[in-house]
Amino acid sequence: MATIRYTFADGHSEEVEVTEEFKREYEFLLVREQALYWKEMKQKERAGLRCVKNLSLEKFGEDGYDLPAASPDPLERLIQKEERREQYRMILSCLTEKQRQVYILFHIKGYKKVQIAAMLHIDERSVRRRLEWAQKRISKNFLKNSRF
Repeated sequence: MATIRYTFADGHSEEVEVTEEFKREYEFLLVREQALYWKEMKQKERAGLRCVKNLSLEKFGEDGYDLPAASPDPLERLIQKEERREQYRMILSCLTEKQRQVYILFHIKGYKKVQIAAMLHIDERSVRRRLEWAQKRISKNFLKNSRF
């Protein structure tokens, strides 16, 4: 058995007992990560970008830069995700099965119309028509004369 110094997500470090194989892999990843970091720094320096090391958040704020807004807490993100999911359910409930299928593949999954046509074994024109009718139905039921 071997030990490594591991830094946890909350910032504290601890000696952790691991196998020799794990230690070798871990050290390899650390070296690779450091090499990529220094390679990126060199590229930025060559491009004329100033690399700032050990910059504190207080100093960053004092220099007149705006600090990025804190991300919402996990509970808030979960609530937002559930609200979005409920909105999608409401919107999709007014569509026929064929329209819903094409709408999800195109707008949510991000497939192209040609890909959807191939997947569903239908004409690309049929895909366009189903999307148009789905759009009209959603606009009629939810958006009052606007495009979704």
